[in-house]
This record gives sequence, structure tokens and C-alpha cells, in this order.
Amino acid sequence: MGKSGKITIKDLAEKAGVSKTAVSFAFNSPERISTETYERIMAIAQQEGYSPDPVARTLAKRQTRALAILFPQAISSVFQNPYITEILRGFGDVCEKEGFTVTLMSPVKGIVSHAILNAAVDGIVFLGVNSESDIHEVCRQRNMPYVTIDAGFSTDYINVGIDDESYAKKLAEILLKKGHRKICVCSLPSVSKSLTNVVFSNTMEARKKGIYDAVNECCAEPLETLQFIEVEPAYIQAYETAMQVLCSANPPTAIYCMADIQAYGFYRAAKELGLSIPEDFSVVTFDNLPHTDILLPRPLSVNQPGFEKGKIAAEILVDLLKGKSRKSVILPTSIYESDSVSTVPFV
Repeated sequence: MGKSGKITIKDLAEKAGVSKTAVSFAFNSPERISTETYERIMAIAQQEGYSPDPVARTLAKRQTRALAILFPQAISSVFQNPYITEILRGFGDVCEKEGFTVTLMSPVKGIVSHAILNAAVDGIVFLGVNSESDIHEVCRQRNMPYVTIDAGFSTDYINVGIDDESYAKKLAEILLKKGHRKICVCSLPSVSKSLTNVVFSNTMEARKKGIYDAVNECCAEPLETLQFIEVEPAYIQAYETAMQVLCSANPPTAIYCMADIQAYGFYRAAKELGLSIPEDFSVVTFDNLPHTDILLPRPLSVNQPGFEKGKIAAEILVDLLKGKSRKSVILPTSIYESDSVSTVPFV
């Protein structure tokens, strides 16, 4: 026993008849010792009430064996969007295989940089930031490895995403070529760079550019009935917005959603108002999540590889921690064709 009466790693090793290194492996890298040795060490540890001090271990190794994923909104809000769950599944899958715990983070009092400065993790994956965000400088100051998802592509940092601009344009072209001229675009909320400087993510800006490019190429005259409204990626908020939009004096003929969860709200509103899709209005969206097949007709959408984004971002982060060089990844995607878009007469 140690002087304090508490069993030490040396005591545990002697009782188990193994080296201190083997005890360390049992708690940190169990795959490096036999199953029999591992079970013997853990059985004695439980019997003697031994457990390693995680704080002391972190200070000694300067590693936490934890990776964080930082969301742009509060945790209570962000999980209303099932697309985030897909990203987290992929992220967690890699962390589990590599022996890292998962830390979920959100901005501290609305400021992302505060969360970074207080993070006791080995690396971070960010969602919902942009190229102008101060997270890039703060991470460099902390020498903190990081990867972004859906933050736009730059030579200054590593990002995982799709070609948002190109596919946003493709969705808009589908509507415009079918005669739609009254289009309501449900944009994503802005993200805060600080408490006083509100900006939009690079993803939202890229998609807007794609939509405007489609309008400029497909329409001979300016499209005055292209309406952008900010809609939280949350079911109830999307439903409430849908009721207002569809009950307006001059409702749109098409709804362009930036997330499946926004489309859910419009499908519910349509049912309650006795409207049919696509006879009364068409719907296109981003995500094409697995359980979106509950919507009939399933909306025409851009496939968002959420699981793959989270998985690849985590793999890159682990490689960076190992000193390996990695680059940004543009994931291939496609459009899921469906019957949610009708043809309307040109006006």
C-alpha cells in the first residue's frame, strides 16, 4: 500500500503478478495485453478499489484521450435536427474504435472562442462556422488540431463537405425549369462570430450563390418572388413557419428547404390545411435522411452524407494528432429524384 493507505499502481502490479507497464496497458491500451492478463488486473483492481486518477494522468501525459465536436447552437437546440445526429454517429464511430471519448460542446455565452479556450480535449471538430470565424486563430494559438464540417473550402484549414454551391444550383434549376417563379427558400440561421458580429455560415452563402446563379441563367427577367426566410432546423419552428407561409395572401408554388427537418414542418402543415404535394406546392430539400421516407411523396433532395462527414472529420483529426498530413475532403453526392415537384404554367 502507498503511504496514504490507498493502493498504488505498483501494489496492483505486485498483486496481479505483472509489471506496472501491464497495469498501465490494462487501463489505457487493453488490446496490448492478453485477455487473461487484462481480466486478472481488472478483477484485482475492482477488489482493491483501485482506479487511476484521470486528472493526474492528463497532466502527466498532456493528453485527455477526448475529442470534441462543437455545435453552433446550444446542445438543447442542435439535436432537434436529425442531420446532426448522423454526423455525430460517424464521429462517435471513429472515436470508439480509436479509444477516444466524445465531448459535446456549444458556445460559451454565445461565443465559440470561449468554448475553445476552456476545452480540455485533444482536438475539435466544428460545425456551422465559416472562414472568417475567430476559431481558426484561437485554435492555432492553442496549438489545437481541428477540422471543420460544412465550413467552405480554404487553403487555411481542413474542411469536410460537399459542393454546396453546385448542388444548390441544381435544385433551383429543377424548380425553375418546371415553371416555378414563386419560390420560398428556407435558409439556415446565422451563426455568431461574437456577441456583436452576426454572420452566416459559408454553407449558407454558397447555397445562396448557387440559387442566384440558377435564377440568373434560367430567368430572362429578375425574379422578384424569390423569398428567403430564416427557419430554425427544428420541427415545431418549421411547422409554425409553414403555416404562416402557406396561409399568406400569395403563397409560393415551391418550397426550397435547406434541411429535411424544415420540410417535415411543411408536410405537416399541408396535411392540416388540406393541401397536396406536389399538386398545391412543390418541395425540394437538402439531406435525404434515412427516415425521410415517412414523407409521401418523399421530397426531391440533395443527398447529404452526414455519417460519412462525421466519420471522415474524426479520422482526419486522429491522423493530425498522430502527426500525419491531411487535406480537405469534398465528398461526392447526388440528387434523389422524386415526385415532390410538379410543373406549373410560366407566368
